[in-house]
Amino acid sequence: MVLNLVRHLPPQYEPAVVAIHKAGPIGEEIERTGVPFKVLGLTPGIRHPFDLLRLRDFILECEPHIVHTFLLTASLYGRFAAMMARVPIVIGTEVNIYERKRPLHALAERWLMRGTDAVVTSAESVRDFYIRQVDADPSKVEVIYNAVDWSQLECTVARDQMRASLDLPPGAPVIGIIARLTEQKGHRVLFDALAQRPDLAHAHLVVVGDGQLRDELPRRAAELGLAGRLRFLGARRDLGNILAAIDVFVMPSFWEGLPLSLVLAMGAGLPVVATRVAGIPEVVHDGTTGLLVP
Repeated sequence: MVLNLVRHLPPQYEPAVVAIHKAGPIGEEIERTGVPFKVLGLTPGIRHPFDLLRLRDFILECEPHIVHTFLLTASLYGRFAAMMARVPIVIGTEVNIYERKRPLHALAERWLMRGTDAVVTSAESVRDFYIRQVDADPSKVEVIYNAVDWSQLECTVARDQMRASLDLPPGAPVIGIIARLTEQKGHRVLFDALAQRPDLAHAHLVVVGDGQLRDELPRRAAELGLAGRLRFLGARRDLGNILAAIDVFVMPSFWEGLPLSLVLAMGAGLPVVATRVAGIPEVVHDGTTGLLVP
């Protein structure tokens, strides 16, 4: 989302991107856009309370007209620091339905809404849940569906060649999932289905993404006897080639906002199977543009 914004903002804006803690895997791509990019290395919170003041001081030094925050840490401390620095316009972002958000976190966001000009959500369901969760003023909460950079669908390798490079059998049905390797995304449920259902006995699975379960998920696949049918590719940017190589896209998330990879797969013309959570039913019409479960 941040990468799309800095690439496509109207010319009257002069964006700069700041990572509060660390850059993450997309940091290098943001740097390549030529947009000013700064990593502060801060961890504001109870253990490091003065990092909040350091963040405020950095914002005071930059003198921005708008601060737009993304993800949970920035949603709390980025907005608070911007308010302390008296930034004219403060915008938050909520891209998931965070049912497990801690009560203290929700209470803090309720207080932050007083100094927040708007919160952008990724789907109508995310908006409705957020308003209820933090008792937000509905007039301050807007829906802007995630923009998709369709140039990511460009293929540079033929389908057969890509499948061969992934060591996929030529005639085998191939399922794909592009998602962070976290509990939220439900990889284990997908693995269990592959292991238990006889009609999926010949299917192979391509797993794209990185995250905290990068070591655990391959072990789980091996325990289920799936090691020979799974390909863990890590984080990839050649998504057009990967989507062209698979036959079905699956998104088994337990909670969501509006997953970009799902929309991208639909744009590639792939049939999709996804859980009926959050913004997914807003783009996947069950039985028409995909299948929703349960």
